[in-house]
Amino acid sequence: MIRLSRVSVALLALTAGAAIADDDKKPVPETTSRSTANQPPDPNLLPAHDQSRNEADQAYRRGDHKKVVEITSAVITQNPKDHVALYLRGSSRVDLGALNRDAVSVRNGITDARQAISIKADDKLNYYLPYLYGMTNLAGLENKPAHAQVAVDFATQLLAQPKLKGEQRSNTLYQRALAFLAIADQVRAVADYQEAIRVTPTHLGARIGLADTLAATGKTAAAMTAYNDAIKAFPTNPLVYNNRGMFQQSAGKLEDSILDFSKALELDSQFAVAMTNRGFVMMSLGNFEGAENDFTESLKIDAAQPMVISLRAGSKLSRGDVEAAIKDYNDVLKWDSKNAVGHAELGFALFFHGKTQEALAEFDQAAELDNKLRFLHPWRYLAMLALGQKQQADAKFAADLAIPVAKREWGDALLIYLADKLPEQDLRKAINTTDPKSADAQTCEAEFFIGQRKLVAGQKEAAKIHFAAAIKTKSTQLSAYRGAKFASK
Repeated sequence: MIRLSRVSVALLALTAGAAIADDDKKPVPETTSRSTANQPPDPNLLPAHDQSRNEADQAYRRGDHKKVVEITSAVITQNPKDHVALYLRGSSRVDLGALNRDAVSVRNGITDARQAISIKADDKLNYYLPYLYGMTNLAGLENKPAHAQVAVDFATQLLAQPKLKGEQRSNTLYQRALAFLAIADQVRAVADYQEAIRVTPTHLGARIGLADTLAATGKTAAAMTAYNDAIKAFPTNPLVYNNRGMFQQSAGKLEDSILDFSKALELDSQFAVAMTNRGFVMMSLGNFEGAENDFTESLKIDAAQPMVISLRAGSKLSRGDVEAAIKDYNDVLKWDSKNAVGHAELGFALFFHGKTQEALAEFDQAAELDNKLRFLHPWRYLAMLALGQKQQADAKFAADLAIPVAKREWGDALLIYLADKLPEQDLRKAINTTDPKSADAQTCEAEFFIGQRKLVAGQKEAAKIHFAAAIKTKSTQLSAYRGAKFASK
């Protein structure tokens, strides 16, 4: 992992807003054109499309959104007023867009939902759900909180209608809670989740959303209660155990979190997310073999997980199998050759393997793809220093080396130290001692880079002392920590 990565960053939450949104948009409207005892046939629904609508509904319920779009698009081409097909296609387009971070797909889904609403006026309350969810997701994708505010306003109008009762009311409260979260109003989001649970105690989205939001806002005791309540309400649902496992991990209860992830997998052996999460916690506990087994199993379930390949590479790197790690990092880049962090990760592994020129090329590629990765500057300079290119390095980083003391960040101090423009004692003074975690991480990096500079100068025994000091820190997820372990050998 790159510097300052933390365990919690890699754990995967199936959040209430995304993973279970499908269930909480139910019930869907009647999918056939047949009349009921008290209701005449819907003239907008052609009998010839009954089977297609039912097939689309079943595909939607099992989460096959691409199939939904395929089926409903054929129906809508023949009958643009089929509001059920529009509703289902709109819901699936929004869900696909949210999953793939595709604003165009979300917008298309919103358009479908609006058309469904305009055609079937008496079913507006149900048809507004994908519209609300779409606007909330669009707020994040386009970085425009105003979209989420629109969702809040519309949901508030719906909730003011006396006929909105039962599950429809709780679904609308749930969607408004998501919109409140998108505009950073956690207090109102919590209130909406709680009201949704009061109306419908078996509302899975509200149960998980409440627990996750309480956890995110630091209300640990209340969050634990909410997770426990969710499990009591859904004792056979693997999702609730996965998310409580994440919470347990964030609280430092690693063994308890493994038990939760294992329970989720007992309930669903194909739950790749829980498999990955358990592997990551095992890796943080130093059980690299167990971690790699879980990552590999997760990839068997779903091979299209480059992040999991990267995690497995990190585990291999931690136990010293650098060649296997390099292979995995290269596989990550096969999925996305423009993944800046992927190039950086490969660069670290190559550097540890003594392939400095190749490592420098990967660091440079990462920096070119994402100029915000300034933490790579010391590594790039160090690689050039090791290759005997100090003058070129000084020229390349001239602007960074000239940053005044008052404006320097930690990475700048490391770079300036490597360039021999900052004494070792002053580098140590730059460590943030007010925050224990930052102090530990920066101490690790300081010792690593001090050791590396002495190693370049031929002072091998002195370098070993500093590498040993880096290894004594608790910052096991830092590249500097891993680098110190390799260098000490």
